[in-house]
Amino acid sequence: MTDIDVTDLLVEAPLPALRLLAEAIDREFVRRQPADSTPFEYAAAQLGVDPTDLVVLEECPELAVTHAVGHWLHEAQARWGLDPVGSVPAGPAMTQSIPGAAGDVRGYAAVSVLLPAGTLGAVPVVARIAPHRFGPDVQLIGRAADNAVLPELFESFLRTCRAESPYRRGAYRVVVSDAGLLLQRWTGRAATRDHLKLDPSVWHTVDRRVHRVIDLADDLAARGLGTSTGLLLVGPPGTGKTQLGTVVAHELAGRATVLVPDTTVTEHSLTDLFELASDLSPSLVLMDDLDLIVGERGETNPHRLREFLNVMDGGLADRSGVVVIASTNDHRKIDKAARRSSRFDTVIKMEAPGVEGRLAILQRYLAWSNADLDLPAVARATDGATGADLKELVRATVLETSDAVTTAALLAQARAGGWREPKPAAGQYL
Repeated sequence: MTDIDVTDLLVEAPLPALRLLAEAIDREFVRRQPADSTPFEYAAAQLGVDPTDLVVLEECPELAVTHAVGHWLHEAQARWGLDPVGSVPAGPAMTQSIPGAAGDVRGYAAVSVLLPAGTLGAVPVVARIAPHRFGPDVQLIGRAADNAVLPELFESFLRTCRAESPYRRGAYRVVVSDAGLLLQRWTGRAATRDHLKLDPSVWHTVDRRVHRVIDLADDLAARGLGTSTGLLLVGPPGTGKTQLGTVVAHELAGRATVLVPDTTVTEHSLTDLFELASDLSPSLVLMDDLDLIVGERGETNPHRLREFLNVMDGGLADRSGVVVIASTNDHRKIDKAARRSSRFDTVIKMEAPGVEGRLAILQRYLAWSNADLDLPAVARATDGATGADLKELVRATVLETSDAVTTAALLAQARAGGWREPKPAAGQYL
């Protein structure tokens, strides 16, 4: 007879019952667990094929292009009554506000949607926007049987979204985000040609090199004559370089996309900037202080200089339809290769105004005053002053006289003008 330990009976006896109970719980858990389909299972079900018979085309374009895709799909949903779901099918489609040129519009930020045959192309496909931290992915999912036409369909889809981008012909400040370049609506200060007293030859050059290039872009492209141009504005501070760019930007409102990049963009994302400008062409890119971006070799980042030369040549990004207006206080500090005519075909020298120009600027800033002012005398006394200097002169006089401006007060400020070169000391002593 075998000895049986009572302790063994207590341990072993419950095991079969516990095993049966665990199996019953597992079955109930599986029964109640929601059977969420993956994005590709959803696409396969919509297209009527097995998930193994799918073709997935994917691109991670610039954020502005992804926004254009989301806007196109949002419009398509309203046009054709589509039934979108989230990028993960168990969740809802997510929309976002896009600062379009004509006002805020809606677009999908995360979505999967079936585009039946006859909407996007001759074959049905599923379009998907999948967001993640470093920028959304755009996917086009189709049947393996349609593989021959899917790549061209995808390229055509992205071209259409770029062409119909809500950003096109708007004005934007360009900043860097984790997901890529972000466009923020830009208005700039109100400025017209009347606000900037320049020689008529400057405006003639602007009309010929900017406005006509944009107006005749189709004819120039058809004849192989190029649709890009670059203006380099050279002159001391306060001569109106930045304001000239602002005036041109306002004049191009509704005719071209205006892009004003911040310093982080010009330092680290030049290629992306010019690709964006090409996508939204015709476009105007305004760049201040070019010498800080592409200074002389040995005094600037060589990789940034090389990138700038390549984008201006069209080697790293298409420059078709892109007009660049850049400014610098001293063109001698810019690398000679960057100043070459193929990159900046026009250089405009912005100099301090003459007597007539100074008189016109003073009249503008003192148009509100009813005092009997001898402005010609003030204009003659302010030799070498820029428009910014004259604005500050009027401002300082208003503050000094408590708004009781007189010719004598203006002349006193002119004699103390901060724009004048300091006089050397009368003597030097050891």
